[in-house]
This record gives sequence, structure tokens and C-alpha cells, in this order.
Amino acid sequence: MLQNADNQIYATSQKRIQFDSRVQFFTVNLIYSDINKLIETIKPEVLIHCAAIASPDACEVDRYTCFKLNVEVTTRLASSCRDYGVHMIFLSSDFIFDGNKGDYSEEDLSAPISYYGVTKLEAEKNLLDLNIGATIVRTSLVYGYEDHLARMNIALKVIDHLKNSKTYKVPSDQVRTPTFAEDLASALVTLAEKRLAGVYNVSGSEAISVFDFSKQIANVFGLDERLLIPVSTKELSEPALRPLKTNLNIQKAIKEFNYQPTTIENSLNILKEQCKN
Repeated sequence: MLQNADNQIYATSQKRIQFDSRVQFFTVNLIYSDINKLIETIKPEVLIHCAAIASPDACEVDRYTCFKLNVEVTTRLASSCRDYGVHMIFLSSDFIFDGNKGDYSEEDLSAPISYYGVTKLEAEKNLLDLNIGATIVRTSLVYGYEDHLARMNIALKVIDHLKNSKTYKVPSDQVRTPTFAEDLASALVTLAEKRLAGVYNVSGSEAISVFDFSKQIANVFGLDERLLIPVSTKELSEPALRPLKTNLNIQKAIKEFNYQPTTIENSLNILKEQCKN
């Protein structure tokens, strides 16, 4: 999306990833890297910070590394962006909320119940305290297709289990606004171009339980939805607590930069075509 004659894209990851030849890639461990040297070398106009330990369970098990990457690296990047005049966009999460009410706006009180949510909220606060005009993007249950994903998202997990005739336990009491990765990417491009500061909810527009979303995936892909087993969050007994209703209100994004997410049905049909190729 940003790959036109006017934009040079740089990407970093701890592991080597195959990118389009127009993208310059750096293998970097952000925890141990000299962030200032990295920013000085690349000289970006905009930095989109997506790196994180995004698994709530992994964060609960290894709080030290989670804090290092999710909070400390984010704060160091923000400081460098301030020093070098770079606009920073930070990817946050619906898990900063406790999930008691749902339909969360940007102004709603945050109260995370997992350590992952705690680190995302602390990183947000640090960015706001630095007052660098950063963009904070909160999103929810991102799904999509890519050849080299570090870990499978909910849609790919459902497809993988059902294609292999395996049962899959899915929470029926967790409500999200599932976000098509291409919609999120498009919004990040718009925010990068407009340099909008502040907090924005960027997700899908349809509030749905994770179980019902999984059933839609099965139906679009022509898979056996009977292999999906609805369970309560308590029954899953995962290391990290999950907030129940974290569906996001995206009216601010719609009004301020004309964000128009793809419907779940249409996005799953796109995903189906992508998975064929």
C-alpha cells in the first residue's frame, strides 16, 4: 500500500522474513539493539511499531520478556522518535479493557485483567506522557493470510483444525469486533499519511462472539462447523485471563479519516481466495 515511487519501506524483525524486493529488511532484536542508531540509520518519516509479545498466555508465563518488549522497547522507540522528529504509530489492543461492558470508545476507562493488557496500557501511558504527537491504534482479534506469519490467527487456526477433521474448542462468551488485517493495514497507511495524533479504535464494525465468528469461517470455507465446540472462557483454563466483551466502537475513526472496514462475510471470501493461491 505504501510501496509507490514516493515511499521507501523499511521492515525489521527478529527473524528473517521474505518481503517484496522493494522493501529493505533488517534483522533486529529490538530488546538488545541500539534504537537511536537504528533510527539514525534508516531516517524514517513515520515509524509503525507492531512488535510485541502478543500472546496473552506467553506474557503471563514470561512477564520479564513481555515487559522488556511491550513496554521498554516501545518507550525507547518513542524517545528516539522524539529526538529525530519521527511520527510514531503504536499498535495497542482491546485487552486494555476489563470486558465488563463492551462497545468501548477511546474515552472509556481502561482496566486490564491480563499482564498482556497491563503492558499495552503502560506503553500507551508512556507514549502520552512523552507528548510526541504519537498515534495509538487499538485493535481487536486481527485475522488474515500471509505466508510467513509468526503464529496463526484465529481464522487460520479454525481452517487448519477443520480441514484436518480435528475438533476445536472456541469460547462462546467472548465478544470481539474481528479485524481484517488488510483493513488494519489500510488504516495504518492513512494514519501515516495524515500524521493524526491521539488514540483510535481500528477494528471490524460487527460485534460477534468468537464461536459465532468461527462458525462463519467454517461456512464460508465449506468446512464442518460441527467440529467447533463452544465452551466458556473458564472451561478453557488458559494461563492468562481473557476479558469477555471487548468489542470496539470505531465511530471516531469513521468520522476523522473515513475508515470503512470490510464486512466479515466479504473479508472471509477474500481470505478464501488468498488461501487458494
